[in-house]
Amino acid sequence: MPQSAQGPAQSLVEEFEAGGYWSYRTLNKGLLVVVTLGFGITLGVEVLYEVVASEEFSPGPAVAGLMAVACVILLWMSLTIGVTAGLAILALALFIGHGMFSIVLALLLTGLAALATTKRFRRGTLAVMLLWAGAYSVMLDDLATAGLSFAGISGGVLVAYGIGSAFRRATNSSLQSSRNLEEVEARHAVATSAERRSIARDLHDIVAHDITIIAMQSRAAQVKDTDEAYREAVEVIGNSSRVALNDLRRMLAVLKDDQIPDEAVSPLTSASELDVRVGAEVFAEELESLGITVHLSIDGDLDSLTRSVSAALYRMLQECTTNAAKFAGRGAECWIAIEVTDEHVSMSVTNTVLVPERSLPGWGESGAGLRGMQDRAEAFGGVMTSGYDDQDRWEVRVTGIKKS
Repeated sequence: MPQSAQGPAQSLVEEFEAGGYWSYRTLNKGLLVVVTLGFGITLGVEVLYEVVASEEFSPGPAVAGLMAVACVILLWMSLTIGVTAGLAILALALFIGHGMFSIVLALLLTGLAALATTKRFRRGTLAVMLLWAGAYSVMLDDLATAGLSFAGISGGVLVAYGIGSAFRRATNSSLQSSRNLEEVEARHAVATSAERRSIARDLHDIVAHDITIIAMQSRAAQVKDTDEAYREAVEVIGNSSRVALNDLRRMLAVLKDDQIPDEAVSPLTSASELDVRVGAEVFAEELESLGITVHLSIDGDLDSLTRSVSAALYRMLQECTTNAAKFAGRGAECWIAIEVTDEHVSMSVTNTVLVPERSLPGWGESGAGLRGMQDRAEAFGGVMTSGYDDQDRWEVRVTGIKKS
């Protein structure tokens, strides 16, 4: 289903927040190293202080500290599970001995949760940390000290949460910018590919048609072997060469983002050249000059077509008549029918095929022209079909093309 039918695409933040309660963004390895070393140093200093300053060494804080170290290491495996384990260790530390390491652990876990977890998880972590700060302070003997302790710890928790949130927003912005750039580059690549296919179609149509007419005219003149036939062939070859040259020059100018001076363009390359009515008449005359009888039928108002539709029909008709010139052979017949209705336009080109001349040396068919016609038809909502009819005539039919 197209994206427009599904609604606007989710941003990177929305996708992350929709990932679930336990979702988290992978932390930078360098940050984890700093957190692990920092906490380890803090715990080591506190244990050393307890050993030196206290007459009796209590194993409780050391055990809680080692569990906290295990919690920090667990952060390397899963942030949300590590934070949850850290909350449990902080609660346990309230009863078996708590010190500076527990406050540092609380600040680290709060900051990391704010940095890389979903909204529900990080806000839940903040609420639990504030409750823990109150419980930590209540267990102090002096009321004034407890109040200062709560204010300091809760303030530190809020600051850690704010710092983590600031880095999270900066990370989200950077990741979103990277994604937007990737999407723009992907769209550019698609557009470039489509433009290359369009240029390839136009080059095929321009070169194949005019070179075919030139080659077939020279062959027809050789078959007739009269002065008049040679004069006619030279005239047609000259006109076809001039049209092909001007078309190629115009296309190269577009590729170079340049403009062709008006005096450099012959009347044959004016806007009317890509008009399907003019094209039908010109192509019919070219086929007639090759000894192919043409029956041209136009039903409806071709002037009601937009320029883009008319140009597309022109190129498709050009390809059809090129194939007719290559494969029909002298004495064949070709029927060109264009029908314009209220909303759509259709076109068919049918020609008889002389079997002995269908596979003349040097006249291979790559199928690029038919694929190009199919692409053009689909671009305007139409359908192109090709094949032999019940009378063994080759037929190309384009239907359902929207007029505008």
